[in-house]
Amino acid sequence: MSEIDIRDRVRCAALHSKIVTAEEAATLINPGDHVGISGFTPSGYAKAVPLALAKRMESDPFQIDLWTGASVGDEADGALARVNGIRYRYPYQTNGDLRKSLNAGKARYSDLHLSHMAQQVREGFLGETDVAIIEAVAITEDGGIIPSTSVGNSATYVSTAKKVIVEVNVSQPLTLEGMHDIYEPADPPFRKAIPLEKSGDRIGTTYIPCDPEKIVAIVPCDITDKTRALA
Repeated sequence: MSEIDIRDRVRCAALHSKIVTAEEAATLINPGDHVGISGFTPSGYAKAVPLALAKRMESDPFQIDLWTGASVGDEADGALARVNGIRYRYPYQTNGDLRKSLNAGKARYSDLHLSHMAQQVREGFLGETDVAIIEAVAITEDGGIIPSTSVGNSATYVSTAKKVIVEVNVSQPLTLEGMHDIYEPADPPFRKAIPLEKSGDRIGTTYIPCDPEKIVAIVPCDITDKTRALA
């Protein structure tokens, strides 16, 4: 994956120097970190860096808290569970290996309602967001992250994170740009009505706003989503 050229998808030339391998990016994650990743069901979830992190944990055992948008693919939940790399998992999961880890008491878990997760993160109830790992199709000229096939809690993880790692996945088409409408509401007691009045309204941006200074690594990726068949 390190040989994939993603410079045309990283439109901010100043960020080209931050293009690294998944293995290099994984070294930026520390024991005990709260790590929020993209993904909602097995769509648009971080893949390359969690796999590299799990590989690192095989020889250097430690654990992180893993936060997602919903269930994610095996490259994250499964790979990290199999090396006992998850200390606490929020808010929802369906992975068999992670379930075994939870039932064995090797990891802790809270089945927090998906709609509550982002607000609780922003309000600091779960602690600080140390690292956000977000799958994208591209990065805009000013550092905005264009999500791939899901949003979930990605916008909140990016806005609250100390460090942001972006996986630019070339298996995801650039035509996804414009698909998303990124909008973060204010938290209570300052929340207002969401200003959607008709089906064609756009209230946010097509990308997740991100200060380029927060982006510490950009990782090329070509691993596809491992979606589930619908009955």
